[in-house]
Amino acid sequence: MANILTAAEAARVLRTTEDDPILLDLLPQVDAYLKTATSHDWAGDAEIRTEAKSAARMILVTWYENPGMMGSGGTSLQFGIRAALTHLISLAFQYREFRGRLGAGSIVVDGARVGDTVESITGLIGVSGDQAANFESVISVDDQIQQISGADLSGNWYRVHLVPVGEL
Repeated sequence: MANILTAAEAARVLRTTEDDPILLDLLPQVDAYLKTATSHDWAGDAEIRTEAKSAARMILVTWYENPGMMGSGGTSLQFGIRAALTHLISLAFQYREFRGRLGAGSIVVDGARVGDTVESITGLIGVSGDQAANFESVISVDDQIQQISGADLSGNWYRVHLVPVGEL
């Protein structure tokens, strides 16, 4: 299994060799930490996001330079690492915003994939609170969500939290 950072990328940031045993030991630990902290397996993505690589570099340097920081649970991590983790969490949670429509039908929601579970839909503008009853509970068409309500929701904006099918 590949790591978020390759040995070459990690060696460059640590200014060491690619076969450094400490570096090689830390790479899967950094991946595991990011997976636990964000509830997403970034190393398992087809294309690893630059944001995940950035967070992995920060954690790798911290742990390589000061092994006592390992397993700190984030309480004593620097501000930059906490900010990177917060950003990755928001990406992992798959939040999308969209506008309702006049009557039932499809609405474009980039990144929605068939089988994704609609964890929640909250009204942002024109309506508030839980709005899940107006929309499908599982995505049935890529890059779309189906409005099942026949009402005019075109003046309302919503935020949907999608859970990818493989992460249930």
